[in-house]
Amino acid sequence: MAGRRPLETREALLIAFFALFLVAARAAFRWHLHIPGHSMVGTVFGLVLVRRCVSRPLAASLCGLLAGLVCAALGMGQGGPVIVLKLLLPAAVVDLARLRAADSPAALPISFGIAIGALAGVAGVLPLIGVEMLADLEPRLVALHALVSGGGKALFGALGGAGGAWVARELHHHGLLDHAPH
Repeated sequence: MAGRRPLETREALLIAFFALFLVAARAAFRWHLHIPGHSMVGTVFGLVLVRRCVSRPLAASLCGLLAGLVCAALGMGQGGPVIVLKLLLPAAVVDLARLRAADSPAALPISFGIAIGALAGVAGVLPLIGVEMLADLEPRLVALHALVSGGGKALFGALGGAGGAWVARELHHHGLLDHAPH
């Protein structure tokens, strides 16, 4: 394909670093705090940052896929391979949201990071809904569980998105993030 450039070593290393960050965040948030969705803080934080630090259209999705595969290989999560979707779907939301973002990393307002994070959090509930529907659970229970879990994931995703947008803005301000995403 003309116009496509190969993945640079710097980009591959950043994607791998953030994938390991996501795995570490998932491991750290495995504590049973009885707060639905609390793991989305670290997940969305890392996904927003990888999307702002790597100038590739599918950087967050690649990072989420890689982290999900590592989490599945390590046996993290109760859903087995569903963990891949739990990381890939929020990553896809972050990548899709970049289509609406401005060209400059500094132009990602914290409010936009909050919106991205909330949407990514809600996307993290979709695998849960699918598994519960396949298990033939009562639709009202599935809806109630999705509402509670989705609300928590949206709230904590918004916090992670705000943090990721703020860190990206500070990195850009200090000259450490000086490229515009493609």
